[in-house]
Amino acid sequence: MIVITASIIVLFTSTASSDNGLFHAIVEYGGGAELSVESFTLYGDSNELLYTKSKPVTHTFYIGNTGVVYALNEKQLYFYNHNGEETLLKDLNCANAFGFSPDHELFFASDRDGLFAYSSGGELIYTFTPGRLFASTDKGKIIAIISTDTLFVYEDGKQKFIKQLSTPYIRNLSFSDDQKSIIVELPSGTEVFDSETGERR
Repeated sequence: MIVITASIIVLFTSTASSDNGLFHAIVEYGGGAELSVESFTLYGDSNELLYTKSKPVTHTFYIGNTGVVYALNEKQLYFYNHNGEETLLKDLNCANAFGFSPDHELFFASDRDGLFAYSSGGELIYTFTPGRLFASTDKGKIIAIISTDTLFVYEDGKQKFIKQLSTPYIRNLSFSDDQKSIIVELPSGTEVFDSETGERR
């Protein structure tokens, strides 16, 4: 009798961490013809092991400052709680962009269906118009979204104002450090709007 055994070859590892540095993960990649994630291991402060997920279906991981994780692949967005238990949050329709609010109170996921804001516990808080770029203030108080050549601004989840931009070719969207201005970076300069009134500056 011939016994054939297969072994997993780890091709390389990468690390990811929360912005506050209290949590970090080691991601092992392997596979044959196609690269796949073999394991995702999360560590807490003082490097204590929190959990390991073997062969997760996800390949991209965003670690929050409280140790929760938002993980995704091309078609789905998942939430991992502090014990590593996962919840499917959304089937993605042509995923676009992802990221936390500056204070990590909200996580944003953008696709063709819209921009979705989730709490640090994985609950859906807001749904906004679809857009290619977005930016947020602390706690998602004010959220700016660019769709083609239009700037949409929301406050507390409700539409605040809409502004037409001079071009659809936007390079970046951000708030000023004091969060009082919305800065739209264009190929030839910037357009700046008051985040409260919408007036150009």
